[in-house]
This record gives sequence, structure tokens and C-alpha cells, in this order.
Amino acid sequence: MTPLKARQERFCRRFTEFGGATTAARAAGYAPRWAKTAGYRLLRHPRIAARIAEIEAETARLHSRGSEVLVGKLENVYRRAVVDHQFNAAARAVDLQARIRGFTGQAPLADGADTECAEWPDGRNANGGRGSRPTACADPRRTRRGGSEFGGF
Repeated sequence: MTPLKARQERFCRRFTEFGGATTAARAAGYAPRWAKTAGYRLLRHPRIAARIAEIEAETARLHSRGSEVLVGKLENVYRRAVVDHQFNAAARAVDLQARIRGFTGQAPLADGADTECAEWPDGRNANGGRGSRPTACADPRRTRRGGSEFGGF
């Protein structure tokens, strides 16, 4: 199979970059007056459609490789945090790893509290202490009259 012409290759790359056939045709060097027609015609060409699919697959593969590097770095942060008894940082690292990998099924806390203020099943809070929650976890809107976190304004 013969390779694509330079302008067709530019169209494929620009299409994956911009997502629109008309914009990609203009950026690839097709006449602005006929860019809409050229974009439509090019997208219907089987070799161009196949090349666009190849470029998108290559981009996805490169992106997943980058995310795996980030997950690996976060794993190091997690292990160091556990060794240093920084359980809040460890939980945050696990949360970020899950978000990077696309796990979005986070269940909200029953009482609607912030995750940094949540208590573990054994009575400890997320900051590692026992008993009452630290003052940093208190709702700032409840500390002043007027109910506003901006000083009652």
C-alpha cells in the first residue's frame, strides 16, 4: 500500500489534534474555501480513516505509559508515608492512584464530613489521633454568628 501524501498525513495529525475535519483541513494546507468539502472527503477515504485510528491508538498508548509513571511515583509516596506514620498522606496517594487509573466509584461519607476529618472504624481520625476531631476539621461556618465563612458577610 502506498503511503499517504504529506498533506493527507498533516490532515490526519491535525484531525486527531483538533477533532474537526474543517479545522484540520485548513491547518493541513487545504484552501479555506474548500476546507469543509475536503475534510468530509478525506474522512471518507479508508486509508486516511485507518491512519487516524493508528495515530489515536499511538496517542492513547503514550498517555497510558505516562500515567503508569505517575502511579509508580505515587506508590513510592504511599510507602514512605506508611513508614513515617503519615496515614493521611498515604490515603491521599491511594486516592490519586485510583483517579489516575480511572476508578471513580467514590462513596460519600455518611455524615457528609470531609475525608480529612473522617474517623476510622477503630476510633482514630484520618490525622492519626483518637477522640474528638481536631479544630482544623471544624466547619468554619459554625464558628461565627451569621453562618458565613467570610466573617458574617
